[in-house]
Amino acid sequence: MSFKELSATFSRKELPESEMEFVGEVPAADIEGYKDTAAAHIAEHIELPGFRPGKVPKDMAVKKVGELAVLEEAVELFVKDFYPEFIDEQKVAPVGRPDIRITKLAPGQPIGLTIRITLYPEVTLPKDWKKLAEKVALETAAPATEEEVTKTLEDLRQSRKKDEIVPELSDEFAKSIGAFESLEHLKAQINQGIGEEKMRSARDARRGKLIDALLEGTKVAVPRLFIESELEKILAQMREDVTRFGMTFDDYLKKANKTEEGVRNDFREQAAKRAKLQLTLNKLAQEEKVEADPTAVEAEMKHAMEHFPDANPELVKVHIETVMRNEGALKILEGELKGEPLK
Repeated sequence: MSFKELSATFSRKELPESEMEFVGEVPAADIEGYKDTAAAHIAEHIELPGFRPGKVPKDMAVKKVGELAVLEEAVELFVKDFYPEFIDEQKVAPVGRPDIRITKLAPGQPIGLTIRITLYPEVTLPKDWKKLAEKVALETAAPATEEEVTKTLEDLRQSRKKDEIVPELSDEFAKSIGAFESLEHLKAQINQGIGEEKMRSARDARRGKLIDALLEGTKVAVPRLFIESELEKILAQMREDVTRFGMTFDDYLKKANKTEEGVRNDFREQAAKRAKLQLTLNKLAQEEKVEADPTAVEAEMKHAMEHFPDANPELVKVHIETVMRNEGALKILEGELKGEPLK
């Protein structure tokens, strides 16, 4: 039976979270041609006393592992050839790796297969998302207070303490901090810096409210695959942070009296929100034709590869383009940008 004919015999079922399941059987005759290659593959990797690695005769390897193991290996080899054409015939575009399971396996009998794939979900933005910026105002940031400036100056004094002696506030002290002409100049810069930080905090707060409003009105069935991907990113960051403090992740888990699965469950809701946000921003960027500027991407890639020479260039490029598109989409959401290449 041809792959095309066989593909047509599989039933199709749509599942929640943008997944699809196909169930069918493969005639035993279609697997026969793969058995010899399967036996050779097993012989190449099995270890038997008296034989060097890779030199075990096929008949002895088959006798050692059994006919069922050879059949299972043959099915896996068959699936590698069959799956790409199967997807083409089914006219679906899966994301990520498929979940392919052998549900029935017996010599001379049809092989039962269940193929589960994840599809890129349909994302529906709220109809009035472009008006959200009008509904969520930017709160006015209060200017720096005298108390805040004084506290910052005191922190600077304490950071320059030597032998329990704290330097006096003076023009000389200001000049020792950096390119400041006088103490008044330093105070003015601190005042400005605190004001700018408050403004950034106000913008961040507004962006957070806009994101929450956008996500609340967006309809999308977030696939588990996307949530698991975000969980892996969160855990990777945790491992990096823990290592930076001189601990192993296992030590951290013991100290926190948690398991890795427990940590994953703690962050699952956050990962789901992050996954939904990324899907939503992808849709917004697509509708508004937001693209990363190639020149800017190239410049960022050069900078990144200088710091991380062992990184995969293609993955670095995808990451940079995604970050730029996300920022462009968010600026459009904030009402600050129309669709254009992001630099």
